[in-house]
Amino acid sequence: MMNNNEIVIKGDRMHNLKNISMRIPKHKVVVFTGVSGSGKSSLVFDTIYTEAHRQLIETFSTFARSRMIKLAWPDIDEIQNISTAIIIDQKRLGSNLRSTVGTATEINTYLRLLYSRCGDPFIGPSYLFGFNHPEGMCPTCNGLGKKIEANLELLINWNKSIREGTVNHPDYKVGGWNWREMAAFRLFDVDKKISDFTKEELNDFLYAKSIPVEKNHGAGTYTKNYEGIVRKLERLHLDKAEDNLSAARKYAYEKFFVYTDCHACHGTRLNELACSVKINNKNIAELQNMELTDLDEFLTTISGDITRPMVMKIRQILSHLIEIGVGYLSLSRTVGTLSGGESQRVKMARQLDCNILWTNLP
Repeated sequence: MMNNNEIVIKGDRMHNLKNISMRIPKHKVVVFTGVSGSGKSSLVFDTIYTEAHRQLIETFSTFARSRMIKLAWPDIDEIQNISTAIIIDQKRLGSNLRSTVGTATEINTYLRLLYSRCGDPFIGPSYLFGFNHPEGMCPTCNGLGKKIEANLELLINWNKSIREGTVNHPDYKVGGWNWREMAAFRLFDVDKKISDFTKEELNDFLYAKSIPVEKNHGAGTYTKNYEGIVRKLERLHLDKAEDNLSAARKYAYEKFFVYTDCHACHGTRLNELACSVKINNKNIAELQNMELTDLDEFLTTISGDITRPMVMKIRQILSHLIEIGVGYLSLSRTVGTLSGGESQRVKMARQLDCNILWTNLP
């Protein structure tokens, strides 16, 4: 008779496991320990989690399954009595500069709702308080809170022409694709030193937004737009954290570019209208910059029937984050700056707030 309080595994041969069979108690904290290469990950991630995930996907419609990743059967004889599994690893949450602790935990969603309903003065719907929404973000930095700027003295060799390689960035090295295309556009004299460019030529070369250029292709022509090199390089780096770049690009990023706090929003990411709305003399950006423990304390000062559901939800998520030891973080902290352990704890707090998780507990 099967015991519903334990997972039964028979003949596990995943990777370096040698026909392992075992019974794992459920509703308890179970720790797998061993030296590197002993098979801990093969058992936990590649056997139990993979099979639980595969069986869950099998319950979906054929249409849904066709658009999801295909999971192979683990190399085992049998596995019994598994439940829906959630994996919380130490992989980074991401490196996009637009993703923060507040967005990752969805606390920002409830904060925006709180300010849209109870803030003074009233300005409208919750998206007006979102730095990832066009109507809420700072128009100068597009909601990043920072501006990326090129150091022209390092980026450009003023005594060289385009043909000689005036641009020091590796993306524009002599003979490379960008270098060949820039010369093929024929918008500029490729043998003229950059220091001899007119003011208008230099502005187009560095900062042009879009200059249409006709190019021959076979028997016909097509139109392609030239974008100034500084504008193009800044755009390519705009949403990327430093650790999301290759070694060569990271070196170029550190050498030729610098992030500075946006002079318009002073790092809040939000426009003036969003920052003008306050609750108890604080705007939403000030709350997002607080340590989580201080934010939780501040929320106790907000009262009222309208605010109660939103405040309770925010404090519930905050309690998980504080309890597992990351109360020193702020909602404005970008996820790309979190360590592996911090990322794991934020993920854990997110799952502790998941109603599905509790349905399998006694």
